[in-house]
Amino acid sequence: METEKQLTVKDFEEALGTPLSAYVAKRIESYNFRYKEFQTEERDKWLLLIVKTLMTPVITRAGSNRFNQWEMGWKENLDEFLKSGDLTSLVPRYFGKYKAIRWRQRFIDPISEDFERNTLSVIQDWLFDVYLRDVSAVYEFGCGTGLNLLRARAVNDNAKLYGLDWTNSSQEIIRAMVKKGLLQNAEGRQFDFFEPDYDMPLDENGAVYTVAALEQVGARFEPFVEYLLKNKPKICIHIEPIAEVLDEENLLDYLSVEYFKKRNYLSGFLNHLKELERGGKIKIHRAQRSNIGSLFIEGYSVVVWSPVHEKLETGD
Repeated sequence: METEKQLTVKDFEEALGTPLSAYVAKRIESYNFRYKEFQTEERDKWLLLIVKTLMTPVITRAGSNRFNQWEMGWKENLDEFLKSGDLTSLVPRYFGKYKAIRWRQRFIDPISEDFERNTLSVIQDWLFDVYLRDVSAVYEFGCGTGLNLLRARAVNDNAKLYGLDWTNSSQEIIRAMVKKGLLQNAEGRQFDFFEPDYDMPLDENGAVYTVAALEQVGARFEPFVEYLLKNKPKICIHIEPIAEVLDEENLLDYLSVEYFKKRNYLSGFLNHLKELERGGKIKIHRAQRSNIGSLFIEGYSVVVWSPVHEKLETGD
C-alpha cells in the first residue's frame, strides 16, 4: 500500500516562499492535507486526460456569454442553502471534480475531498492575514457564493464587507447569509467586469480581492483595472491564473498555460500591470506562483498591487 503523507506548515512556507504567521499555521493544521504520491502509470493517465482535453475541438470558453450558466449555477447553491442553512451547501461544485492536485510542479493524490479547496483557503488565509487586518472595507469582486468573505471576516472584525458579482443569485446568497446571522456587516452588490460602474466608489482604506473570478474575462480585464485606478482602493489582491509566472519549459506548467488559452482564461494581466507600474500609476507588491493548483491548471497564482495616489507620486 502506498504510504500516506501530509502537507505541513513548512511545506506551505516553501511553496509560497514566505514565513507564515501563527494564525495561518493554526489554520493549516486544522485542514486535512493527507495525500499519496502517484505511481508513473497513474500520473500518465492524468496527463493523457489533459492532452485529450486540449485536443478536443469544442470546449466551453470563458467570457460574457457564460452569464446564464453562472446565474443558474449559483442559483443551485442558493436553493440548497435556503433549504439546509448549511454553509457547506455554498461550496462551488467545481471543487474536487478530479482526484489529482498540482503541488510544486507535480501531481499528488489527495485523501480528502476538500483538499483542493483547503489549499486555496491557505492562500487566502495567508494573504488576508497580511493585507486585510487594518482596512476599513473589503470588496470581493466575482464573489460567487460569498464563502471567501468568511475568511476575510476571520482576520478583520470591523471592516464592512461587500460581495460583488454580476449574477442576481450571488447577491441573494449574501443577503441570506446576513439574514441567518452567518455573516455580519456585509452586503451584496451587482458588478459586471465587462461593463463596470465607474461611479461606484471604493473606500480609500479598502481592500479589493478576486479569487478565480478575473479568469473569466480573458483579455478583457482593462475596464476593471481602469475602474480600480479611478477609485483607488488601498490594496488589490488577485488569486488567478497568471501565465507570466509559470515556467513553460516545465511540462505541467506548459499544459496549464495551453489550457488557459483553450478556455480563454485571463491573459496578459500581469504584463499590463507591469506597464502601469513603469508609467508610475501603480505599485506591484507581489507577483508569484503559489505552486498549488487543480488537475488542468495552476490557477492560484498571486498578484498584489496598489494604485498610486497623486500625493505619493513624488515620494519614494
